[in-house]
Amino acid sequence: MAEIGKRAWQLYRLVISLIALGCVVQFYLAGRGVFGIHGDASLADQSSFDAHRMVGNVIAGAAIVAVVLVIVLWDKRLILWTVILAALAVAVQRETTKSGQPWIAGLHAVSGLAILGISASLAHRAWRHRGVAEAVA
Repeated sequence: MAEIGKRAWQLYRLVISLIALGCVVQFYLAGRGVFGIHGDASLADQSSFDAHRMVGNVIAGAAIVAVVLVIVLWDKRLILWTVILAALAVAVQRETTKSGQPWIAGLHAVSGLAILGISASLAHRAWRHRGVAEAVA
């Protein structure tokens, strides 16, 4: 059982770090998408945002994987923050893009910043500890 926990910890460390890195890439891709807008098509139909959408879907999937891994680790603080991260990455990010209200849609960027901050903090904590025994303690 300890071997499963050790592997889960290694995978969690990798996944959460990739989420943080993916968030930095997302900010670049969002800017690239904005400055690549052409014509009168709606924002949802702009192909300049395709890469941003794809990486966002990867981050959302990775956040769900991180939740499963952290449940295996059973560190209550990590579970709480990883679930918050997943809720932001999956639900909040999707819902803010569907809104027809600019003040709600503006929360998409704020939520993205929160995802970056939480994932970077979790990655820092994950790399600071070297194994399951230290992480659970």
